[in-house]
Amino acid sequence: MTNQNKPFNNCAIHCVFNSTFLIENILSKYLSEVVVSCKLLKRGLNDTYLVESEVGRYILRVYRREWRKKQEIDFELELLNFLHNKGEAVANPIPVKNGVFTTEIDSPEGLRYAAMFAYAPGKAVNQKINNIQSYNLGKLLAKIHTSTDSFQSRFSRPVLDNDYLLDWSIKNIRNLYDENYDENKVDLSDLEEEIKKIKQQLEKNKLSLSAPEYGICIGDLHSGNAHFTPDNKPTLFDFDQCGYGWRAFDIAKFLHSAIQQNIDKEIRIKFIEGYTTIRLLSQMEQSAIPIFAKAAHIWVMGIAASAAKDVLGYGSFDRDWLKKKLAMLRTLNI
Repeated sequence: MTNQNKPFNNCAIHCVFNSTFLIENILSKYLSEVVVSCKLLKRGLNDTYLVESEVGRYILRVYRREWRKKQEIDFELELLNFLHNKGEAVANPIPVKNGVFTTEIDSPEGLRYAAMFAYAPGKAVNQKINNIQSYNLGKLLAKIHTSTDSFQSRFSRPVLDNDYLLDWSIKNIRNLYDENYDENKVDLSDLEEEIKKIKQQLEKNKLSLSAPEYGICIGDLHSGNAHFTPDNKPTLFDFDQCGYGWRAFDIAKFLHSAIQQNIDKEIRIKFIEGYTTIRLLSQMEQSAIPIFAKAAHIWVMGIAASAAKDVLGYGSFDRDWLKKKLAMLRTLNI
């Protein structure tokens, strides 16, 4: 007979923890003050909770089981702590009472990790970002690029190169589709051809592999990953996609996200203007930005495809998804 009291192994692929469990078992390790509430704010690549205590607000992130290795998480947290100590406007990680930043959670799907962050002042503006906010956001990105030229980590992180942005992405996308269907086969072949063009264009560009053109990138800078105060000052958060790469990619990633949100071109230009008040872009970097915007588009596709099994569900990826994404790639205009 089966012992019904025995926990099932491999019975889940992505658990969402309830507030009581997190307050009693995780938040108590970070905070000495009384926690008033812990609410699931967003379920995505990771689970994000809004924590409110008698003292203030915090953000708790519970990382997905197979999305990030501990080394990669520790890199992100070490980077944020470095920037915070440099005085940059980022939502810094909060250490556990023993001084480390991560906490282990023994979940039904296996070992997962949690991290706690200060709550960024202000609020997200998303597609309502204005000229001043965009300008200030560009400035802050350039300051972070400059500050991190001296950053050194004890931990490893995927490099934002062709292998990760493009090859890893197409592998995940191909895994979603049965190539026995002629329509899928054609679209996947067309996407492969676009990737080939991007690689050729980047190879011709010959960007430097040293600072200031190359170094730490945030990886996912957009107007939803910053809070703005009433006087339009930004604080950045969510460095989950950070890594070493070309800084022009970070700029392109913001512009790509802005286009997807239908943010006005004038506002996008203000972002570049703000950035170049701190760091001028070489001619090669300027030429590379439209190429990297296409790479960013494919990477976003790849990340979404990788989350099909436990976050988005396979139903999100019908035949039209690939066709629409491919059409958007071809018409992408920075």
